[in-house]
Amino acid sequence: ITWMASMCRHSYEARWRHFNGHCPNLVPNKVDKGPRGRLPITQKSMAVKVKFATQHIGNEPMPDQKNRTFVEYSSLVDLWNVWYGDWYDVVEFPRLMVRFEDLMFHAEDTVTQVCECGGGTMRSWFRYVEDSAKGQYGPHAGSAGFLASLVTYGNSTLRMKGILTDEKDVEYARQHLDKGLMDIFGYAPI
Repeated sequence: ITWMASMCRHSYEARWRHFNGHCPNLVPNKVDKGPRGRLPITQKSMAVKVKFATQHIGNEPMPDQKNRTFVEYSSLVDLWNVWYGDWYDVVEFPRLMVRFEDLMFHAEDTVTQVCECGGGTMRSWFRYVEDSAKGQYGPHAGSAGFLASLVTYGNSTLRMKGILTDEKDVEYARQHLDKGLMDIFGYAPI
């Protein structure tokens, strides 16, 4: 769920109509349908489009404004379900999925396990990076560093503050989040 709030702050290449007064907005409410929103009254969820690069040079996307394909999702929940479901279901090549919270709260143990999984070994020393790993410019401006994130995400009240404040959003998330994926990744039901 916190991922959706993060997308409200830094939406990267995801595009959907959202406002500070209602985000994450899974089901349009009066804020979304008001004078600024101008959404049809009948819209059942807030559709999301994500821009993906279609042409690459090696592993890097070609830097060309025409090099893009938009993929549509019915909501942020649908985007989460499809994105993580597709990665989880991959059988063509090995993959390793690491949860952000495991890196934050159990960093040394998690990194040790990742190293061992890849056939390596952990160095004898471990150092936390306290500044934002994403930098302070572009889409990451205002990102929190390690200590601020630890305070926010380590406290369930702070972690959930301002997320899914509209009951219709809560109900939509309950009905549409992939319960199997939530269980696989160790997330509690909403």
